[in-house]
Amino acid sequence: MIRSPSGYNKTKVLSDTGPHPRYHFHGYAGDQIAGDSKFFDRSGMGNHAIRGANLSEANMLANAGYVSTIDPAGGATDSVLRIPNLNFDYNGGEKLIIWWLGKLTAEGANLEWMGDGNSAIYKGLAVRVNTTGTFQPFIRDASAGHFGSASVTNLGNGSLASWALAIDGTAKNYCMWANDALEGLWSSGFISWNGGVPSDSRNSNTFNIGCAVPAAGASTNGTPVQTRGLHILRLSPSDAMPSAATLTNLFKQLRITPDRPILGSAF
Repeated sequence: MIRSPSGYNKTKVLSDTGPHPRYHFHGYAGDQIAGDSKFFDRSGMGNHAIRGANLSEANMLANAGYVSTIDPAGGATDSVLRIPNLNFDYNGGEKLIIWWLGKLTAEGANLEWMGDGNSAIYKGLAVRVNTTGTFQPFIRDASAGHFGSASVTNLGNGSLASWALAIDGTAKNYCMWANDALEGLWSSGFISWNGGVPSDSRNSNTFNIGCAVPAAGASTNGTPVQTRGLHILRLSPSDAMPSAATLTNLFKQLRITPDRPILGSAF
């Protein structure tokens, strides 16, 4: 698939019946078998998730129907899955859509389980699971962490759950879903992110499952994650953000068929 110098697919290189042209990653674990050493990107972009140095293939495929990570503990910190650089530009007006299906269990501390940055050194987006099992996203720039609100639903109870996040860098607002329904504060749709305060989320980091820092960070701030499906789309500043209602309907369909791509005609 052709990509422009800015990193976006050239307009409509795919038909409306093909995968959406703004895909960054589409993973589905249900088809992965022994010998599959990566979490394959089915979008056509080639952004396969690579096992960290301390995550064996046996670890990754230990739970049938899922790709799994293990606890990034001291001495084995690089035990997560790493997707090539997303470089989401919040200040530049880009939009981000993430839908995840899987299992994880909250621990005795708030821990990050997805993302590409959590500090002044490693800027970017992170999602943490709080001790209550709620999910909470934040954007970290060089000066501070800009937190969104936490979900109401306990998604970190070890049961199969779906979760989604949509961020509109143009409008500086966001929306969150739990089990394919608008969650808590977002029952009426998108709300402001941190009062519209600018946050420079750009980076050269990998986007990770199991933690929120690149391998160089050697962070123990992470948690085991079992992922069945993951869809990540990065829209350009000129792309319109789909409505909350459109995304809700889309996520309901993904829950039934997480192996299938979001089509170019979806929005």
